Amino acid sequence: MSKSTISTFQLFEMFPDAEAARVYMEGKRWPDGAVCPACDEARRITTRKGGYYRCNACKSDFTVRTATIFERSHIPLHKWLYAMYLLVTSRKGISSMQLVKQIGVTQKSAWFMLQRLREACGNPTLDLQGFDRMSEVLKALDAITERVLAYRPKGKGEAATKVRKRLDREERKSKNDAGE
Repeated sequence: MSKSTISTFQLFEMFPDAEAARVYMEGKRWPDGAVCPACDEARRITTRKGGYYRCNACKSDFTVRTATIFERSHIPLHKWLYAMYLLVTSRKGISSMQLVKQIGVTQKSAWFMLQRLREACGNPTLDLQGFDRMSEVLKALDAITERVLAYRPKGKGEAATKVRKRLDREERKSKNDAGE
């Protein structure tokens, strides 16, 4: 085997469990520390058990999954990273049935994962396949991770609802202050 490509074994060494994947995702999403997805507060955050955080400003609990494509998904993060790896390294794309065999989820879950990943990538001009060197694969994995974490589901999920409510409240307050 060529040493210029990253193997699945090397990927499993990088992310052996969901905890390692969570730490990786937190480092990518919040390089300077956790930030509340509902109110964008970064200073008044309390760390809790199991990767949970509490914003003391708006009193909401959140994780690295909140307001991303991972929200409301029971699939462990290391399986999501493996699915991203397979999407990046496959030459002709990947089917949900192939994902079922590779990561050990149901076909319904595999289809759900691929739909969310495709939705988050969005731009069809982004070339995510055909990488040969290990550094290129890791850069592509970082790129897709950045896109996935930057994607905000529109109008879905608890965090999106909280943000909408906060913006509505601020709009009403500004109208009341203006005397309208």
